[in-house]
Amino acid sequence: MTDATRPTHPDRDRVCARVLRRETRPSRSGTVVLAMLLTLLASAAIVSVAAVVLLGQIVAGTDPRSVVDAAVRAPRGTDTTVVVTVGVVVAVVGLVFLLRGLLPGRRPRHTVPSHRLAVVLDDEVVASAAARAARSATRLGPDAAVGTVGRRTVDVVLRPAAGVDAPVVAATEAVQRELDALDLRPTVTARVRVQPTGRIDG
Repeated sequence: MTDATRPTHPDRDRVCARVLRRETRPSRSGTVVLAMLLTLLASAAIVSVAAVVLLGQIVAGTDPRSVVDAAVRAPRGTDTTVVVTVGVVVAVVGLVFLLRGLLPGRRPRHTVPSHRLAVVLDDEVVASAAARAARSATRLGPDAAVGTVGRRTVDVVLRPAAGVDAPVVAATEAVQRELDALDLRPTVTARVRVQPTGRIDG
């Protein structure tokens, strides 16, 4: 790449920001396609029925105008429970699509600041690093610490053998040091607790 085509820092920052946003937020393409298909099918059905009614055609031995008239009269003679149930279902489906469109959503990933690259870490990697730091500080076995990662916190559960004390403060400090070294975005805080019932090894 020559100097004339080499991207400037603002261009590189914009590209990195776009990559990070794409890698940390779920895609809405599936929801959009489904909504468009439902809208297209409903529109096609309405247009088809309207055309048949205007042309006065008979479809499968049934007059579409009589079907439309029956559908218009149906709510007056329909049980209220059925009407309310249908309305609730339609409202829930609409609410789901609305929330999918408005809420930002999040993939189980965190970003790491870098001046040259767009760096993304899976939460499983962060959880494994936190559990390893807790085990090193407490000198517990390989299966004696389990980590889970939220958006703002990393929870580590210590599972020492029965009768063995686990230094929670030391483990918390070790996990927090590990997280500070990773410098995740958004920032996360370590929380360490001991499982109430100890393991019985062997």
